[in-house]
Amino acid sequence: MHAQLNQPAASDALDHERYQVHSRFEIASLLRAVADSHIAVTVYFNQGADFIVTNVLDVNPEFEELILDLGADDAANQRLLKSARMTVVTFLDHIRLQFQAQRAEETVHEQLPALRIRLPEVLLRLQRRNFYRIRTPVAKPIAASFPDPANRGRRVSLRIFDLSCGGVALMAGEDEPVLETGMILADCRIDLPEVGALNTVLEVRNAAKHEEGARKNLRRYGCQFVSLPPALASAVQRYITKTERERAQRS
Repeated sequence: MHAQLNQPAASDALDHERYQVHSRFEIASLLRAVADSHIAVTVYFNQGADFIVTNVLDVNPEFEELILDLGADDAANQRLLKSARMTVVTFLDHIRLQFQAQRAEETVHEQLPALRIRLPEVLLRLQRRNFYRIRTPVAKPIAASFPDPANRGRRVSLRIFDLSCGGVALMAGEDEPVLETGMILADCRIDLPEVGALNTVLEVRNAAKHEEGARKNLRRYGCQFVSLPPALASAVQRYITKTERERAQRS
């Protein structure tokens, strides 16, 4: 039985250090660009099981604050206000921006209700090319299991076509669930042989038709990890390294 990988080791925090932005001026500039571009921002909370989609309304470094619009779901806004921790994610020029925040507060912006959070001291800036992706072995297939979006009472399992520290590509046949772009796959489990079990959250970023040999009606879903802890990112990297080493030995 594989070990659960839940607690991040202190040394694993170094994995993302080179992608961290610490400059207060640069952080404010990036978030102002998000606001000026009216780019959607997703705020995840309750350990990734809940989220709202919003926009950055204003950046005020002099007050150490970031002003966000309310989400469309009033109930979700109220749950967010009661949450002690959240992760804010957006994309600017195909670069993923992500940071952690403590409690959100109610405020007013231009005479309308809004949300206020503290301007982050550290922001993670990740470009797609930062992640090395591998095709998973056909002889030792791995899968992601998660609650069926159409029937939360049962779990489904989709084969992982490729894998990186940024996300996975899932493969589905005609009789398997149809996923939609933007869908959040919470309570997702991935078992990596000889490495461990990952309990994580995936966000569906794109979907496309796919052919594989005689199978013509497959669907391929590109998914990103949501707030993957450093310990789990390290586990994914260990699996990638192990798989590449085994391939090199066979060649």
